[in-house]
Amino acid sequence: MFIKNFFKKQCRFERKLFESSIFDNQETVDLEDVKQMLQGFPCLSEIDQLVQSMTIVQVCREFLRLIPQTLDNHKKLKVLLTMHVLMGDVKHGRLFVQQLNYFNGWASTNKEDILNKFIGIQTMIIHKLSSIQEISNRSKLKVSIEAFFKDIDTSVIQFYKAINCLNFILAQYDLFLSISKLHNRTVVMEIYLLIWNDLIAMYLMLERFIRQFMECYTQLDQKQALQVYELFNEYNKLTASVRQFGSISNNFKNCNISQPKWYVPTKKEQDELQLYFQNVKIYLTSRTKRQKIEKSASQVLRVCQSTDRNYRKSTSFVGQKGDNFLQNTTLGYMKKISTATNPIAFQYTFESESKTEIQQK
Repeated sequence: MFIKNFFKKQCRFERKLFESSIFDNQETVDLEDVKQMLQGFPCLSEIDQLVQSMTIVQVCREFLRLIPQTLDNHKKLKVLLTMHVLMGDVKHGRLFVQQLNYFNGWASTNKEDILNKFIGIQTMIIHKLSSIQEISNRSKLKVSIEAFFKDIDTSVIQFYKAINCLNFILAQYDLFLSISKLHNRTVVMEIYLLIWNDLIAMYLMLERFIRQFMECYTQLDQKQALQVYELFNEYNKLTASVRQFGSISNNFKNCNISQPKWYVPTKKEQDELQLYFQNVKIYLTSRTKRQKIEKSASQVLRVCQSTDRNYRKSTSFVGQKGDNFLQNTTLGYMKKISTATNPIAFQYTFESESKTEIQQK
């Protein structure tokens, strides 16, 4: 009975899906249809009883499974738009992303066609955004930036993943610019706006992280601070490209995006950061070298002490005169080390240690 009912629901879901604005000839997708789909396109009795017709996982899996391999480009764009909306849903997006392996896009029939190329790139963007969904959602929820400083190592890794995704999107500027001029349609504009919202949310979260870092970098662990400083350099490279990508909106009718107040560190701030972290790098390099020397010296001492013990056993019959005779040999040198008050003083190293004073600001 259960299987029979589920089969009926599947059949109803499939019929309603292909009747919806996702697959019809309308210019764009009706958000109400997406909401109905998330509920499994319930029948009237289920609506009255506030019953979810299918689970969210079943809905996402069926939607992706039913996407035809043969579709005209306009409908492909609407499918991609729907996928982006589902992925960005704060409540159910995670479950949708888990099912994305059921969809790998469409085989390109004409790689030279700019719209086909755009569809292929948009499919890749969806998969790339799905891989950083956690930090993408945090950027939209405007999570307190202090939370990122509680685990800087993990946060830096997440930010680098986000930056890689942003760089991929920003690298498609010429393609988006051409599409906005040649295919100035509502569905294309809505896809652009969804991407812009993801892009600017993550960029602004990174900006808040960098601004907080600018106020407290001297108080952080030096190795961790150095990691964030490298992130600061990546942020500086992003700003101009993000602003440029935002200018594409001018090619769409009635497409008004609110651009933020762009934060650009002053030259003085950048110079101070550069000087501070130059000194940090020198200090950390010197400390690492010193630790290697100390480790090497400790190993040599242990070897010499072991060798001396073996030597004493094998030459216990040698008298004082014999000891004097051996004092200028290698074994004599080992004996000096093992019997000296300060054994390290007898060891010679080929590197001198220099200490660099770090100017704390």
